[in-house]
Amino acid sequence: MVDTAKIASIAGKVALDFFVPGYMKAAYSALSSSQDEVRAAESKGLATLEEEAKKQRIVMEFQAHQARVAQELAIAERIAASHEVVIEEYYDGSGKGHLGLKTDGEAISVGASGEGRRVTKRVIRFNGWGAHPIPADDA
Repeated sequence: MVDTAKIASIAGKVALDFFVPGYMKAAYSALSSSQDEVRAAESKGLATLEEEAKKQRIVMEFQAHQARVAQELAIAERIAASHEVVIEEYYDGSGKGHLGLKTDGEAISVGASGEGRRVTKRVIRFNGWGAHPIPADDA
């Protein structure tokens, strides 16, 4: 007799493979393995846990960079396949800072000031699908 839990597990795996994109599976797998590494480091003490946290921070920064590159590539592909594209981008991340120290015989003055401004806007609209001929090499 077939176990219903086993059937449900197999059906779930088939549905996962069919409906969930590969990058989502990779992200889930990475999160799952990082949790396992954290649990293993927790049992070995604070120093090991801190080392694992540093390692995971570096890995996350690398993955964030890869995600930005993948996003830009996906946008470029969509631009190539679109009939009409509207892009508006504004970026300004300027900032200033000042730290000062002044001595006046009997008194010491310390001062700090800062100024920042952040303007960010990114709107990308795609309309329709353009007709793209198939290159002779692919035909």
